[in-house]
Formats: sequence, C-alpha cells, structure tokens
Amino acid sequence: MAVPERTDHPEDHRIVGIVGAGQLARMLCEAASALGVGTVVLAAGPDEAATQVAGDVIVGSATDLAALGALAARCDVVTFDHELVDLDAVRAMEARGVAVRPSSGALLAAVDKAEQRRAFALAGLPVPAFEVLDGAAEHDLAALRGLAARVGGVPVVKAARGGYDGRGVVVGTTLDEAADAVTRWRGQGVAVVAEAPVAFGAELAALLARRPGGDTVAWRAVETAQVGGVCREVHVPGALDDETASRAAELARRVAELLDAVGVLAVELFDTADGLVVNEVAVRPHNSGHWTIEGATTSQFENHLRAVLDLPLGATDLVAPAVCSVNVFGAEGAVAADDLAAALAEPTAKVHLYGKAPRPGRKLGHVTVLGDDAEVVAAHAWRAAAALGTPVPATARGAR
Repeated sequence: MAVPERTDHPEDHRIVGIVGAGQLARMLCEAASALGVGTVVLAAGPDEAATQVAGDVIVGSATDLAALGALAARCDVVTFDHELVDLDAVRAMEARGVAVRPSSGALLAAVDKAEQRRAFALAGLPVPAFEVLDGAAEHDLAALRGLAARVGGVPVVKAARGGYDGRGVVVGTTLDEAADAVTRWRGQGVAVVAEAPVAFGAELAALLARRPGGDTVAWRAVETAQVGGVCREVHVPGALDDETASRAAELARRVAELLDAVGVLAVELFDTADGLVVNEVAVRPHNSGHWTIEGATTSQFENHLRAVLDLPLGATDLVAPAVCSVNVFGAEGAVAADDLAAALAEPTAKVHLYGKAPRPGRKLGHVTVLGDDAEVVAAHAWRAAAALGTPVPATARGAR
C-alpha cells in the first residue's frame, strides 16, 4: 500500500482520518469543526451519518488496503468509529509509517474477544470464568459442558469477532441453546468465547482519554441500562457511589495501560456482590459517553481528537448534579417535523439526530437532559425520546 505525500493542505492545518462514517464519526467531525481540525471519513456508502458533516469523504471498505491508503494520504492521523476492521490491513498502514491511534495492538482487544479475555485474565483483571472454543467440535462442546458444570449455570456464548450491540451474543436458557450457537459459529470458522453468567446489581461504564505519552483524564463512571444487549439510557452519576465509581475508573486506567491505548477507551462493567467485573471494551468514543457533549466540561469526542493528535486533554468535570441520556430508536418512516417539535417542547432536552434513515430498532440519535434531580431529568429525557418515536421499556427510569 503506497502512501503518497500529503500536498492538499497547509502543514499547520491538522486533519484526522476516520475509518467508518457512522454516528460516532459524525460527532467527531462536529467536535473537530469547533477546534479548526479537518476531517476525512472512510464511508462504506455515500449516505452514512458522517458523510453529511465531514470535510472530505472516501467511499470504500474499511478492510480495503487501497481505500485505507487513500485515507492515510489525506490526513495526519487515522482513528476509528468502529472495530469491524481487518487488523492485517491496519498493521500494513502502521508498517508504512502511518500514525494509527489507537494502534492495531489496542484494537485487537476490541476486535477479538478471545484475545481480550486471555490478555485480561493474564493481567489479573476481573473477568468472568471463560473458555475459548476454537478447536474440534467434540472438544469445544466438551469444554462448554465442563464450564457449565464448574459455574453451575448455562454459559453465555459470544462470537469472538464481529458482534456488537447485542449481536453475536447468545444468553441461552438451556445448555442445548448455547451448544447450538457454538456449533453454528464454529461451522462458520468463528472462534467462540463461553463465559460464566454474571449476577449483577447494576451495569456501568468507565471512560477515559489517553495521549500517546500516557497522560490521562477520566470522566465519572456512569450507570447504564440495556435492553436486548443495546444501551437504552445512561445516568450520571446514577446509583453509583463514589467508591464504586473510583474503582471503575481505576480498572479503566489499568486496561488503558495494558493496551497502551490512545484516544477514548470505554470499559463496560458489571457491579456484582464480589466486586466489579469487566464485560466489554471499546477503544473509541462510546454510546455511554454521549452525555459528555453537554454534561462535561470537555466531551468524549473533543478529548478523543485531542488525544489522537497528541494535544493537551480537556477537563472532564460534571457541569450539573444529574445527567440522563436516552437513545432514540427508529420505527417506520422518517422523524416527522411535528415529532421533532414535540421533542423540543421539552425545554431542557438537547436532541441529537444522526441523519440516518429510520427502521425499527435502528439507533437514530440521542437526547440528553441536565438538572438537579435524577428522576426529573430522566423523565424529561424519556418524554423527548418518546416524542421521536422511541419505544419506552417498562423498566425505563423516570418514564412512568
């Protein structure tokens, strides 16, 4: 992959290249504009969310060396809005001197759950009991049954690669269901991670931003709520006490140092009777940090840009005692003008729509509300999200 010299802009004008053009890339582009930083996105298609706001667009696959080379030629640093990448292609960019942040080594932990679990367990990070199933069928099923016997329950099974937002995960009620998923994925040549089911009191996420030299800032850990494996609402600080939040932040710092991560890193955690347990990791801006656009001194998107460009990081203080962010999910038909007006009738609601074509279950945007009372801000956020067509789950806080 030849990377030509960059000749299309002055040396003092920084440009960030983003692999992927979804809503995370869109919000990175919006933050970059305020900093006077240019952006170019590698989009799978011309109608992706970030193409409407990016400074430049390259249409191509995130696994195509030629497309990645074209991206690298137009920017100072390459970063990502998703992990569905070809690590060999990323390594090829690095081998040719392209600044890739986070690196292929850090991406590996997010791309491959098997590699992640092995690395985290070796480092002494708290993860569920697990087995990596990547051998012959009889061996894999025997290992699955053995794990079930050891933990006294049906293991959760996950495709080691390619899963996100609840996809690639089976929480079976019977061992046969788990075994069927293992057989299906292994038949497709995909390794599987089988994990002990985790009994938890709350789900939370800890986010930080880290520069290449190791300077780090962290936001306060947040409480999240999932429906069908997809984040529906984020509460800051939620039900988390200061001690739990501090332990979550320390775990995120340990993960970042282990991976030598650069940019934003998000660690999703379970709060259990025996302490915090790592669930998932993302080495990019994350859904659990959208609240930071209005709710923190510096957003996750701005600090990600600062980090990958090796610029001083911004403060992460809360700007209100309570913050709630609710995801907007699609139904049939576009968001109507009347729906937007109804959402904006909640005077404290900050609405972010991603410019995506709606369909049932698709994430179209988010709503954030700040205030003094957690129940009040949650109620306002859910009313605005519901006005935009979001189904309200029975468990939604403040929605009653």
